[in-house]
Amino acid sequence: MRFAWFFLILAIGTEIAGLTAMKAAGGAYVGHAVMYGSIALSYVFLAMAVKTIPVGVAYAIWEGSGVALITLVSVMVFDHVLTGREMLGLSMAVSGILLVNAGKVQDEESAA
Repeated sequence: MRFAWFFLILAIGTEIAGLTAMKAAGGAYVGHAVMYGSIALSYVFLAMAVKTIPVGVAYAIWEGSGVALITLVSVMVFDHVLTGREMLGLSMAVSGILLVNAGKVQDEESAA
């Protein structure tokens, strides 16, 4: 079970690395190549994670965390300024991730 969560973290990390590389490269072909390779690797890690973690939970965490973290990178590295609506949307995404994960924990406890 621990390896599945490790693979999910790797999937999130490689997704963020790929998107950051694409933005940093400014549309150069090398940036696209790194992005495509990283995103492909991200899907491989996600596939390894869903062997143990329910697919809905893994996908929600992967996608939601990816959006939140890439936005954080955008703010910190690329000087993007968040609007109120963007902050509200991100807080809702993070709340959703927490609720999905809490539901998974409750289901595991019920099954035991």
